[in-house]
Amino acid sequence: MSYPNWFAQIAQNNFTTYLSEYAGKENLRFLQLGVYTGDASVWLCNNILTDKSAILIDVDTWAGSDELDHAEMDFSAVEIEYKKKIENLTVVSVVSDTVEYLIRQRNNFMNSYDFIYIDADHTTVSVLMDAELSWPLLKSGGIMAFDDYTWGRHLPPSKTPRPGILLFTERHKAELDTLVINDQYWIRKK
Repeated sequence: MSYPNWFAQIAQNNFTTYLSEYAGKENLRFLQLGVYTGDASVWLCNNILTDKSAILIDVDTWAGSDELDHAEMDFSAVEIEYKKKIENLTVVSVVSDTVEYLIRQRNNFMNSYDFIYIDADHTTVSVLMDAELSWPLLKSGGIMAFDDYTWGRHLPPSKTPRPGILLFTERHKAELDTLVINDQYWIRKK
C-alpha cells in the first residue's frame, strides 16, 4: 500500500529551516510524539542526526485515532511500513500512548531533549497534554514544533490541535520565542 508523505508536503521546509543549526552535532536528543510511517524519522536521521552519538526517540501507538482519515487505515500495516523505513537507522522506537510515555519520563532528568515534535493525537486536550508534559523535558534553547496547526477546520474545535497549541503558547509565552506559524507552530524555549 502507498501512504501519503505528509512530512514532505507540510513539514519538511520547516525542519530544514529551523533544525539545520543542529546538523551533525554530537549528543543530540530528539523526541517525536506521533510518527506514522516514519518519513520525518528518515529525514532527521539522514540530514540532522548524523553524528553517531545522536538519538531519535519515536513514540507512537500505531493504533490510529478517532480522526476521520484513520478509520479505513490498517495501522498494523502502517507500523510495518515504519519499521521497514527505519530498519537501517539509529532510532529508539517506543510503542506507547504519548501521555503515558511522558509521565514515565518526567522524573528521569537524563531525558532532556534538543527538539520535540508533537504530532500524535490531534484533539485539543491531547495536544495540550503532550506539550505540557514534554515542556519540562525540553532543554533551554531547544525547539518544540507542533504539526497540523491548521488541520481540521471543518471539525469542532475540541477535535483539532490549534486550541491546545494556543492554550499552551499563551500559558508559557514568557518562556518561549515563536519561530514560525504556518501549517505548523514552532517555538524555542528561552
